[in-house]
This record gives sequence, C-alpha cells and structure tokens, in this order.
Amino acid sequence: MTDIFVSYKAEDRARVKSLVNALVAEGLTVWWDVHIEGGAGWRETIQAKLDEAACVVVVWSALSVTGAGRFVQDEAARADRRGVLLPVAIDAVEAPLGFGGHHVISLVGWRGARRDPRYLKLLENVQAITARGGGSPRAPTVASAPQRRAGLKALSAMAAIALVAGAGGVLAVFPAVTCATTGLRCAANRHEARAPPANSLAVLPFANLGGDPAQEYFSEGLAEELTSALARLGSIQVTGRTSSLKFKDSKDDSATIGAKLGVAYLLDGSVRRDGAVVRVSAQLVDTKSGFEHWSETYDRAAGKTLAVQSGIAKAVAEALKVQLLGADIVAISRGGTSDAKAYDDYLRGKSLFDAGGGESSYRAALAKFDSAIAADPKFAAAHAVRARTLLAIANRFAVPAQARSLYDAALASARRAVVLAPDLAETQTTLATSLLDASLDVPAAKAAYARAMSTGSGDADVLLGYGLFRCRIGDTKSGLVALERGVTLDPLNPRAFLALGYGLIAARKYPQAIAAMRRTLELNRNAGNAHAAIGDALVLEGRLIEAKSEYALEPESWARLTGQAIVLHHLRDVRGADTALTALIADGGDSGAYQEARINAQWGDRDRAIAALDAAFRSGDSGLLWMKSDPFMDPLRADPRFAARLTRLHIDG
Repeated sequence: MTDIFVSYKAEDRARVKSLVNALVAEGLTVWWDVHIEGGAGWRETIQAKLDEAACVVVVWSALSVTGAGRFVQDEAARADRRGVLLPVAIDAVEAPLGFGGHHVISLVGWRGARRDPRYLKLLENVQAITARGGGSPRAPTVASAPQRRAGLKALSAMAAIALVAGAGGVLAVFPAVTCATTGLRCAANRHEARAPPANSLAVLPFANLGGDPAQEYFSEGLAEELTSALARLGSIQVTGRTSSLKFKDSKDDSATIGAKLGVAYLLDGSVRRDGAVVRVSAQLVDTKSGFEHWSETYDRAAGKTLAVQSGIAKAVAEALKVQLLGADIVAISRGGTSDAKAYDDYLRGKSLFDAGGGESSYRAALAKFDSAIAADPKFAAAHAVRARTLLAIANRFAVPAQARSLYDAALASARRAVVLAPDLAETQTTLATSLLDASLDVPAAKAAYARAMSTGSGDADVLLGYGLFRCRIGDTKSGLVALERGVTLDPLNPRAFLALGYGLIAARKYPQAIAAMRRTLELNRNAGNAHAAIGDALVLEGRLIEAKSEYALEPESWARLTGQAIVLHHLRDVRGADTALTALIADGGDSGAYQEARINAQWGDRDRAIAALDAAFRSGDSGLLWMKSDPFMDPLRADPRFAARLTRLHIDG
C-alpha cells in the first residue's frame, strides 16, 4: 500500500514537488503522476494508485478549483468517499462546491521548510489518516540533529524524483558575457549553465508567522543580518540580499530558486514574536534534492536575537563543513548589540531606508537609527547605516548649502562606526563613501576600501562599492574583477549590473557596458541612469541617433539632460544642445558642475570645461572622481590645466 497519493493540476507541478520532497523525507511513500509510464493504461494506473493509497492529499490552487481542474476534483470526490481525503491550498482560494465541509490546510507561500507549523499540521493529519488505513503512526522527524537518515522507502522515492527532475535541477543559470579586460564571464547577453559551488548559499526572506504585517520588518531584517554575518566568512559564498529578496512569497521550489541564484543551498526560516519572546526557525535546504541539510528552532528573549543570529550562522557553517576559527566566530556578531530596543529600532530604520521613497521616509529612518544609538551608543552597525542615511538625504534632497552639514554629520557617524568595529567591512565601506562625498579624500578612501576588502570580499555590496571606486580612479583591471564578482554574488540585483556597466564604460568596453545596462533594465525597467549610460556608450561608439533615442527614455533629469546636451551638439542641433544645458543648470545649479564640464569638453570648449571643473571643486562635487577614467573628458587630457586639477585629487597618491 502507498502511503500518500498526491492529486494536483499539472501546471502546479513545480510547486507540488516541494511538498512531495518533504513527505518523502519523513520516510513516507508518495505516488504522484510523474511516476506514470507510457502506454494506453495510464487512467487505470492512476485509478489503482488512488484507490490503494492510505491518504490522498488534494492540492487546491487557482487552477484546480476551476473547471480546468475537473480531474483533481474527481479524484478528491473518490478519496472523500473512502474517507482518506486531506485537502491543502497553495493559493488563497476556496474549495470547490461539494468540498466545503473539509478543513483545508493552507500552505500559501510555503517553500518546503519542514519546521513550518503549517507543514507540521499537515504531517500530523497524514499520520492520523495513514494509521487508520492500516499503516503505523509515524512521529514527525523534526529533531534538531543536523544529520538525518532516510529509510529504504524514502531513498527509493528520492531516486524516482531525481530521475524525473533531470540534470537541469542542479544547474545554475548565470547571466554572462566575456569581459575582454579580465576574461571572466560577467555581464548579461546570454545564459550559461554551470554547477553551483558546494559552499554557496542564499538566505531567503524569513516568513513572518505572527500574523501582523507591521512585524514584517523584523523577520526580513533578521534574514538580512544573517546574510551579512555569513558573508563575513570568506569560506562561504553568500548571495546578495537584493537577489534573495526577489523570492519573497515566491511559489518556486528550492531547485528553481537555487538555479536562478546559482547556489547549492537555501537558508530559509520563519519568525514569530510573542510578547518578549521571539521564536526563530531556520532550515538549510539542499537545492539539488530539496531536502533539509540542517534545521533548528530557537526560543529567546527579544534582546537575545543577535545570539540566535550568531547561532544560526555557526550551525550553517558547520553543516557546510566549514571550519570556523576564533576570528570567524567574532566576525559573525561584530558590530551588533544585545539591547532589545536598539536592535528593534535598527531593524525598523533599515526597513524604512531600504524602502526608499521621499525625504520623509529617510528622515523617519534616521530617527530610528538615532533612537537605536541612544539605547546602545556602542552599536557600530547603527552608526554606519546612520551615515549612509545622511549621505542619501544630502545627495538626493539637499541643496548645496544644506549638504555640507549633512556630509559632515555622515562622516562623523562613519568614523564612530569604525572606532567601534574597525575590522567590519560594512563600517569601512561606509567610511570610504563618506570620505569621498564629504571631502573627496581619495587616499583615505583607498585605505578604507582596502581594509573593507580584507574582511568583506564575500559581501556583494562591499565588492560593488570597491569595484566602482577602483574603476572611477582609473584602475579598471582590479575594479572589474570586483564588480564581476559582485554580480556573481548578487545576480538578480539591477544595481550590480548598473555598477558593472559604469565600470565597463570606464574601461572603454562599450558593447559589454550596453549589455550590462540592458540587464539592469530587464531586472528593473524603471532603473535610473541605465538608459543614459547606454546612451553614453552609444555616443562613444558613434551611434548618435540610437543614443538620442536612449537618452529620451532616461527618467533621471540630470542624466537625461547631460546626455541630450552632448548628443544633440554632435548631431549639429546647437539650439537643442544649448536648451538642454540651460535646463541642467536651472535644475541643479552648482550640483551639476561636473556634468557641465563633461558637456563643454565634448563641445570642444576647453575654457568653459575647466571653469566648470573649478566650480565642481568648490562645491565638492563627487563626480570629479570620474575625471581620470571618464571617456567624455578625453578631449581635455592634453591640456595642462586638466592635469593640474586631476593632481588635486591625489588619485595616484
């Protein structure tokens, strides 16, 4: 007798596979229609398996509850008559007419975690039904032991599933194009399949089981902090959080997610807050088989969340057979806090900061970081993200007269973060950014980035910041290596491809730059600066009509107007070019001085270009950091005045 027959709509197969995998891992035998062999007797085979199964799990979905799901409903009716029906829902739907009297277990948004309370409820019901059907009750195998053994029945079913899944389930898909500078596969104009590294993983957004959407910041924030903690371990390759966030509430199974992210494991979990107690469940899932490699549940006071985070990170490292040294253990929790209020305010602030939006959203985030620091003045991570928030306000919303004080405050916060956690890559990267925006201090920023890379070479954000900086100051060789690595770690992050595209423009690799920017727009069609960067590359290739069309699509006014002023002048539309430059000056004032210098350099007016560079130095325009590598500045390179101003940046110092 088969333990379980799974009835579902064929179009839902990828989602149902996670459920089958989980049940097989419990030692149960599962029959579903992937086991049907060719021939005319397939209907008889299904009927025989349906009638012999001790329990029939019927999967209600948006498709199976409609007329298109007639066969699923017929199978459900046959199981109901035998008293072995167990309905579950993978979409937010009502059961079809005639089945309303059955309690439906909701698995909406479930991704295969065997510690999820909803799955445990399903398993409990399966055990009760199979016991009535002549089988013996089975205790749920949810012990916290990191290793599990599968019985012969489970191994047999696993083999069948593996044969059906085929080799495609274990291959990673990487966007790729050859970069002539490094020879690596980097940008994005075709797909290439390869096996993921054995030590690679992605931390998926943790499910919020508290039922209160206002608590979403806590579950997502914990997963983000886990991503950062694991990225500090150089022996583990961790996908960037932006790519992982793409799979929040995803119905894809673990194999599909693993293939899209190019990882061997997924760290998934859930968070439930009940007053002063936090319950965190975590599972490490093998993307090849869909089975848990490790799982654990932690019940802790709210102020002990950092200890839970550290415990999960250590357990994951051990499960991947990574030997942790003393410095690694310290790195996992470096920069954190044990104060419950500080940590909660920090996560609330991060949620507001990541959401973006208008100035009020950033100001609200800043208030939360200030509150976190008031609760724990030694909370280094809070000081660092406070600095980033101040920089965002200064760069996006402040007029030049207001920006100065914001830059100074950001630099002070960044320096405080470094004092508290000098070996933390995040604090060093924040310091480097603050130094460049606040004072154009290139030598100090170089030193900070070097320290960041010594401990943060596994962090996509650190790699992207470092790589873009190296390309800006003319070191495109090492810059592109870092950017390509950042793209590999965060393959669904449009910002990663945007940074890579800029680096490729600096390296004069225009076709590759266009491919990277196209990938940016595939991932986020509203991405700012991508159309303008494509326009830049097209201008530099002499494809002016195409560039004009691309600039017209750019949503960021300063980037659009800069490009239009350049391309229209090259097309001999002098009036149109002048109009664009006038609009740029009216729109940005001194904050657009570097763009004015680029425009005048392309127009052939060296005197006005040099004057615009001087204005950029007076206002502290961080666009000046592109001077050494910017192709649009090439007409000025033979001018000794340009060389003198480039020397002022101490790029080669």
